Amino acid sequence: MFNAHINVEACSSVRAIKYICKYINKGSDQAIFNFKNAELENTIDEVNIYQSGRYVSSNESVWRLLGFPLHERHPTVTHLAVHLENGERVYFNESNFRDIVSTPPKTTLTAFFELCRKDDFAKSLLYVEVPRYYTWNTSTRKWKRRIQGTPVQNWPGVKSGDALGRIYTVHTSNMECFCLRMLLHHVRGPTSFGDLKRHNHQELSTFREACEKKGLIENDNHWDLTLEEAIQCRSASKVRELFAILISTCGLSNPQQMWEKFKNDMADDIFHRLQKRDKNIEYNDVIYNEALSKVEDQVITITGKNLSSFGLNRPSRTDEVSNELMQEMDYNTELLQQRLNELVPRLNPEQKTIFDNVLKQVESGEGGLFFLDAPGGTGKTFLLNLLLAQIRKDKKVAIAVASSGIAATLLDGGRTAHSVLKLPLNLAHEETPICNFPKNSERSRMLQHCKLLVWDECTMSHKRAVEALNRTMQDINNNQSIMGGMVVLMAGDFRQILPVITRGTPADEINACLKASPLWEHVKKFNLTANMRVQLFNDTESGQYAATLLKIGEGRFKTDPNGMITLNERFCKIAHSTEELINKVYPELQVNMGNREWLCERAILAPTNEIVAQINEKNMSQMKGNITEYLSVDTVMDNEQVTSYPVEFLNSLELSGVPSHKLRLKIGVPVLLMRNLDAPRLCNGTRLQITHLGSNIVRATVMTGIARGESVLIPRIPMIPTDLPFQFKRLQFPLKLAFGMTINKAQGQTLKVAGVHLEKPCFSHGQLYVACSRVSSPQNLYILAKKCKTKNVVYKSVLI
Repeated sequence: MFNAHINVEACSSVRAIKYICKYINKGSDQAIFNFKNAELENTIDEVNIYQSGRYVSSNESVWRLLGFPLHERHPTVTHLAVHLENGERVYFNESNFRDIVSTPPKTTLTAFFELCRKDDFAKSLLYVEVPRYYTWNTSTRKWKRRIQGTPVQNWPGVKSGDALGRIYTVHTSNMECFCLRMLLHHVRGPTSFGDLKRHNHQELSTFREACEKKGLIENDNHWDLTLEEAIQCRSASKVRELFAILISTCGLSNPQQMWEKFKNDMADDIFHRLQKRDKNIEYNDVIYNEALSKVEDQVITITGKNLSSFGLNRPSRTDEVSNELMQEMDYNTELLQQRLNELVPRLNPEQKTIFDNVLKQVESGEGGLFFLDAPGGTGKTFLLNLLLAQIRKDKKVAIAVASSGIAATLLDGGRTAHSVLKLPLNLAHEETPICNFPKNSERSRMLQHCKLLVWDECTMSHKRAVEALNRTMQDINNNQSIMGGMVVLMAGDFRQILPVITRGTPADEINACLKASPLWEHVKKFNLTANMRVQLFNDTESGQYAATLLKIGEGRFKTDPNGMITLNERFCKIAHSTEELINKVYPELQVNMGNREWLCERAILAPTNEIVAQINEKNMSQMKGNITEYLSVDTVMDNEQVTSYPVEFLNSLELSGVPSHKLRLKIGVPVLLMRNLDAPRLCNGTRLQITHLGSNIVRATVMTGIARGESVLIPRIPMIPTDLPFQFKRLQFPLKLAFGMTINKAQGQTLKVAGVHLEKPCFSHGQLYVACSRVSSPQNLYILAKKCKTKNVVYKSVLI
């Protein structure tokens, strides 16, 4: 189009922008040199050199002749001063220093306090919002209302512009000023420095103390307050569970001290149990040891490590048998045999063939790698659980893992692959990853005894996850055969969503999937094709719906010349607006909120987090009750980068898998757990309903999974994203509203009623298939799409 070479600068990080903005204004690269006699005096005329070497192209000449602007800065950015009381910077000389000292000039900050005392509208503003409505007069040193701009409704004489306010950054080494700056970003309409330090009608002594009370910075006392709040409302067993979660996920600086402080509360139920036998009993080491043993069991379940790994003294135990190995063998063999006798005869021919082949391979002791391709409704989970039961009823170890927390809850004894196998978090950036546990650990011994490992939804995982398991098993078993001689049955559906590659291309996603691994040529494939709903219930409508879903998943559904598919009433119910979609999926929301079953069987799905957030806010606004707002504490990990990434920038980041800086909740709302806290009870993706909103804990009832109906305590936990060019930590409750969820997050969820918001169409392989296959009937699927058309993205090269 331009018939010319065009150079483009790629801004790869926030820090690069500062460099680029200067670089593009420096002009072209040039060098001038000549030969001169070194013995003679040489004068350098920089102006003449610049004019002699300067080249003005025809484009630039015309631009200048027409008087077009050469540079522009928009919008206006007003720099806002920040300083402690009587700590403003002043400039003086010998003649005026007395006047300056006695009446120092006002800064934008002190003038802001004065403005808030006199102007009612200013009392509603944050410091950084003032330049939008006021201009700074440098001669009078006062804020003045804007004359031009857009009138502000209900405020005569107030006009808004597009100017921005930016407070100068402060390093954490100057902690009081750093905390003052943070308060200025959160306190509206302060009238003085003292007003900024006010909390609950009490003026505190320091800005740091005010930040701690408001939960804006981390406080060493925070974890103590969390346990104290839990003790007031929950039993000792729940407090022990919470303590185990804090030990496992929160990096406590002194867990031993915390144990000593709260051990009576954590041993309270044990004490009362023994008190029934001996009324004169007092708290003693035996009681504390039993309580600490229960805490350690919980920690081992969560992390695979004992208490000594976290700086706590271990309890005294009569034996040191591997707790993890015992847990994997702790099944009621009689009940398992009874279940097998009842259910194995119900296997259809396809399922029975796979059942027999896998067991034959296990009995041979030679190991093997299998893949089970199973679309929804073909009885995959039913078959996997029977295989697990068949191994376990003989007191042998069979391990069940899944790539998502939700899928893990559907397997007996299931946990996420990352939590059991200790897979690296950032597999896309490691060429030869291995599982993160020592060769002589309890986790290693458990895997050495494992006869069968079932890995569900493995098509969601990066190929390097399976490769990491293969390397690890070969190492700990000293066996170079595939999977170190262990039988591994992978199950999934390549029609569903592939591994997510941040900022990746379709080629990156295809390259990351399991089929691109060198291990794939060693995999024996099985297929399930018979729809169990049709066979068991003679449900022809479900059969037709399943057939249509397969066409969508395999890219065989008819498209128009623009590559769009047309949705009709035979396939789904059509919604014409977001409000209609919400009302169809959540009719009479306020009336039905008390019915937990009704709530957990429905959700609205969308491709992007942005649309999901809008749906969640709209739904929550329909509910009665007050909103409780929780703000995260965001901290840059590298102290040298503190000023490069100010706190308000960190607060603005909305990242996948990380809760928002501002979390707004009401009692009764459904939420989604965003981290594994206590697998398999509390997995990433577990849905809960809020029952209590405290200062330091959230109490909720589990709506899905094996802990369904159980009341749990959720603390704030630190989360460190791995996909940024810098490291920062966000301390926040690992929750998000779950009226709606992204299609990716819904994979593995089973719903009775689903709404799909497709005004922004799907953009990745399998998303439409996943969204529509959450329900088993077209009567319970509601879709909103522009002109009843949407995009179906399918990478046919990954299909089997």
